[in-house]
Amino acid sequence: MKEYFANRELSFLNFNKRVLEESADKSVPLLERFKFISIFHSNLDEFYMIRAGSLYEKSLLKNEALNDDKTGWTPEKQLREIYKTTRNLYFESDRLFWKVSSLLEEKNIKYCKFGELEPGEKKWLKNYFKREIMPLLSPQIIDSKHPFPHLLNKQIYAILELSHNGKNSYGIISQNKNIDRIIEIPQNQSQSQSQNQFKYILSEDVIYRYAKDLFKKHKLEAEFLIRITRNADIDLEESFLDYESDDPNIDYRAYMNDILKKRGKLAPVRLEISDANKNRLNALKKYLCPKLNIGEEQAFVTNAPLDLGFIFSLKDKINISDEEDTGDMLYPQINPVSPEITDTAKDIFLHYPRHSIKAYLNLLKESVLDPDTVSVKITLYRLSEHSKIIDYLCRLAEMGKEVTAVVELQARFDEENNINWSKRLEEAGCNVIYGVEGYKIHSKITLITKKTNGDIKYITHLATGNYNEKTSKLYTDTGIITSDINIGEDALKFFNSITTSDPADDYNCLLVAPLQFKTEIIKFIREEADKAISGLPGIIKLKMNSLTEKDIIEELVKASQSGVKIELLIRGICCLLPGVKNKTENIRVISVVGRFLEHSRIFIFGEGDNNKVYISSADLMTRNTSRRLEIAAPVFDPEIKAGLEKIFDLYFRDNIKARELCPDGTYKKISGVFDEYIDAQDRLFVNFD
Repeated sequence: MKEYFANRELSFLNFNKRVLEESADKSVPLLERFKFISIFHSNLDEFYMIRAGSLYEKSLLKNEALNDDKTGWTPEKQLREIYKTTRNLYFESDRLFWKVSSLLEEKNIKYCKFGELEPGEKKWLKNYFKREIMPLLSPQIIDSKHPFPHLLNKQIYAILELSHNGKNSYGIISQNKNIDRIIEIPQNQSQSQSQNQFKYILSEDVIYRYAKDLFKKHKLEAEFLIRITRNADIDLEESFLDYESDDPNIDYRAYMNDILKKRGKLAPVRLEISDANKNRLNALKKYLCPKLNIGEEQAFVTNAPLDLGFIFSLKDKINISDEEDTGDMLYPQINPVSPEITDTAKDIFLHYPRHSIKAYLNLLKESVLDPDTVSVKITLYRLSEHSKIIDYLCRLAEMGKEVTAVVELQARFDEENNINWSKRLEEAGCNVIYGVEGYKIHSKITLITKKTNGDIKYITHLATGNYNEKTSKLYTDTGIITSDINIGEDALKFFNSITTSDPADDYNCLLVAPLQFKTEIIKFIREEADKAISGLPGIIKLKMNSLTEKDIIEELVKASQSGVKIELLIRGICCLLPGVKNKTENIRVISVVGRFLEHSRIFIFGEGDNNKVYISSADLMTRNTSRRLEIAAPVFDPEIKAGLEKIFDLYFRDNIKARELCPDGTYKKISGVFDEYIDAQDRLFVNFD
């Protein structure tokens, strides 16, 4: 295969390695370093549930058409590479977990193993176990009368190797989700604990310690903690067609409810085991792997806790005040500004988290009481737990405004939330649409239609990120509020295409996938190549989460060969290798992983007054260009265009957080001696003027 292609799965694991590297960065506050280890494992969970799960299913089919279209690797080879890379990442993650834990201990935050506790603490913990934990446990022996149980996805279990009357068996105990994960050891139980020290143990470690007491007649031979990851990759559209054939009148929301139940029963794809009783570890693998129908290469041993999600709860448990924290524990708070929308005749630019989402929320709020507001149409993909956006949409409907909410029930792992939100919207009188058959709706767009003295006016909000108040403080995203009539008419056409289930392809301004987006992007790339061939500067600057779309990659390679200068700012997966001789020598790729999740998509073609600038909901991935309804919105305002270019260029000057992709697929830090050291995120979102 071509030397400028990288494998998607390994590129993701390389990205996740960069996430893990943040936990080793001494400039990052300690609790934030701890969080990056947790984020790394959360990313790995989702990767195994979706990507590894899908590859595992493909590996069973033995079909060459399912090989990677860029590297030619079979699903089996990809899985082998994934398992090998994952094993190395576990080793590094374990090292960093204990390193950061020891540094936190110096700050009086101590994670304990049971054996480290003092006698008084153990006595208190035994009483705690009997009072708070044991009543919620359901221990089970596994034998001919008690078959191997169904293990829940991402649930922690204590598993015991037992013997009785010369017979060996296993016992298993689930960590009940109603048990508090973090157990604080009271200071008055310790003789050596310093004042104000937060000393804690995890509930599974306590269950592990007292598990043998629940199987009193058995002798304990060995005990472990385990956790499995199940495949969660369901072909929703194909499943729905089968579902619909049984009941043509089935409600799509009811179907999605059933899918959520089915997901928890899919095949295991990974087994995690605590690093204990090493002399019995192989025996446990040989017992569990056939039960789970996985190979031993899918079993990973770790000496860190099996689920690091508890780390995000530590701040509230420790109760660190902003006054006490000097920046060595947590990132300093940011103070986003809220641009006022006083004149919608001028385009308004929003850049999260520098800007507050209040500006957008106020737009909805004011529409509630504005007698000129006729209708509001919106796409909803991922929403916050307590969504003011939903509140305003309901109030709009209750005030007699027409509200159309396109709720994507296939937003992975947010399906249940969206089902619940859709019910509330319907109850308030909103017209709720679930999308278009065959396509996931990933666009971020709001259209407010007003009628003033008989004249129709559109206010359109287009964005790169979700309508989510929480992530607007954590993700870098861009948005534009505009009253441009052409964009408004395109927005109306877009919503009509959804409500009539008839995707359009004749937009004036917007680039809309799947019928138009990809072809227009390729056209813009070719225009820059034609400039370079004719001796004019050809410039392409693209910012996105991931780049995997093969046809677009091929066009970028041709443009590079034509002399176009191409800068790619890609946070995550990049299947294009830069710097390959005679192929991609004019392409530079950098990735920035920092305090905020880079999420904005910005596309710039050309330079000067006539350049084309777009913000988009879409990455340049096959799923976005072919299987989703996505929007790229043009930026017309010269000031906003110039501002977006400055943002892009600042990232390419970053010499603190930026990593550069090398021709061999590895990433390196930007090195050298610089006149000034630049952390782009810090300048854009924390210490801005």
